[in-house]
Amino acid sequence: MESQTRQDKIIEIKSVKEDDPIDQHSKQIQDLHFQLQQLKQEQEIQKSKAEAAAVQPPIVAVPENPAAPPAAPKQKQGKNAAKNAAKLAPKALEGPEKPAAPRVRGPQVSPDLGVSTNFDKLKLPEPKLKSKGYLLPMLYFDMGPNNLFRLFRQGVVTAYEMGRTVTVPVFHRHPRMGDAAEDPFVLPIFDTNYTVDLVWPPSETVDVGSLKKFMKVASMKEMKKECNGKLDAVIKCGTIDAKRYDGIKHFQRAADMKVLKEIEIASYEELVPNDLSEGIIAANEYKCLGIVYGKKCLPDQDRWLATFAKISKYFWRPLPIRKFAMSFIENVMENRKFMAVHWRYESDWLDMCKPSRPKGARERNREICRITMGLTYDDEVRNNFIQAIKDKLADYNLKTIFLASPPNNIDLIRLFNQSFPGNFFYFDDVEKYAFKTEGEQFMTNNYKTSFIEQEICFRSALYLGAPLSSWTQTVLTDRLSRNIKQHDSVLKVVGEGRPGFPELVFQFPEGNFNFGGMIPGKKV
Repeated sequence: MESQTRQDKIIEIKSVKEDDPIDQHSKQIQDLHFQLQQLKQEQEIQKSKAEAAAVQPPIVAVPENPAAPPAAPKQKQGKNAAKNAAKLAPKALEGPEKPAAPRVRGPQVSPDLGVSTNFDKLKLPEPKLKSKGYLLPMLYFDMGPNNLFRLFRQGVVTAYEMGRTVTVPVFHRHPRMGDAAEDPFVLPIFDTNYTVDLVWPPSETVDVGSLKKFMKVASMKEMKKECNGKLDAVIKCGTIDAKRYDGIKHFQRAADMKVLKEIEIASYEELVPNDLSEGIIAANEYKCLGIVYGKKCLPDQDRWLATFAKISKYFWRPLPIRKFAMSFIENVMENRKFMAVHWRYESDWLDMCKPSRPKGARERNREICRITMGLTYDDEVRNNFIQAIKDKLADYNLKTIFLASPPNNIDLIRLFNQSFPGNFFYFDDVEKYAFKTEGEQFMTNNYKTSFIEQEICFRSALYLGAPLSSWTQTVLTDRLSRNIKQHDSVLKVVGEGRPGFPELVFQFPEGNFNFGGMIPGKKV
């Protein structure tokens, strides 16, 4: 069976055209990814044998006080593992090294993300409509919670401009995190059925009390009761990808509200004119209204962000989340100014570079895959990575780091812990403090954990965000809407200015994003 799998991989790799550099790179990444998995499996076998013989100590967890963390233990490798490692190392950064841009020391102007934060200049009109109706943002349930939260945030803006009550929709927790489900819901994503937990209480998603000081807010269950379990109409705005219709169907299945009518519009301005007068839907027409945001629905980013900036004074994560995050910063990080780093890229991200992915996706992710592979086994890549982070800290006279990263990024976490003793904090520190101060029930799911880490990143002195990540976009929106502009791309920093990395751009609201093409002069 193993040899057959290996043969299948070889056949798949050979099918790639040799004359296309992007395809050649994806072939190389797939080959490296396959070999790396073999290497890891063999290392695990060797490690298990060694532990059973009490020859090798177990991997030591990061201590509560990381002032003097132990070095990661060396692992024995079999003959095949050594051979595979030799194969991997020279291929990691194959090809001519791209020159880095000259380094500029000291604090720098944060990159232009393609959106204006000069909100007063826009002179936005006040909403003219007062409605007794509801607006429900419809969520693509085949996406993760951060993308769902993004759609909800857009719904808040639309409800405000239409003078309607915004309904906090039912959410689901992250399908791939394996959280125990109190309200289980079977959610098919691609070819896998996940059992996820549904999140009904609006207080678990947003500070309802604060938002109600600015506009009308209802829970999903309140709306269902007022609307007799029916949506009078659903607005489909812009172009909706065929693959996203399944996500809407799953949301409708969870919401359990019958749709009586569908209305398609090409652009947001048909619904909400620029002067905020009445659009195609009258103020009290269709009491119970849903909205689906598609591509090209909300193209005016400056107007959207300026509008959300008004709302942001009242739009906050749940109060218990904010209180805990502030307590953690005060008592664990000792109120030190810090740099927050979001590193979204781990071994799973290498899938983005496989030949089965669209060519555009492979091109955007090419350099990311190189550096992700290098962080696993290439000392030069690891050393350069850490030095770039140290230089960025020095530029802003900072010493402390908070890392937000998938928990399976063990190699990167160890690397940070060893490189910044006493000044490095991450999820384990948050979890230990939560158990100590709030009890074991406080952090029982990834939905809440993600909010806590985002709140900590939001409060950082400098934020290094991950391009292409909706998680980073959430933090950037929180900061930009409050005119906090100390940010940079983590890929630009660790890549030392080399070309080939996707730009960090502002991707709210839903639109037609070209990852750099939105900004004149930028080609990505």
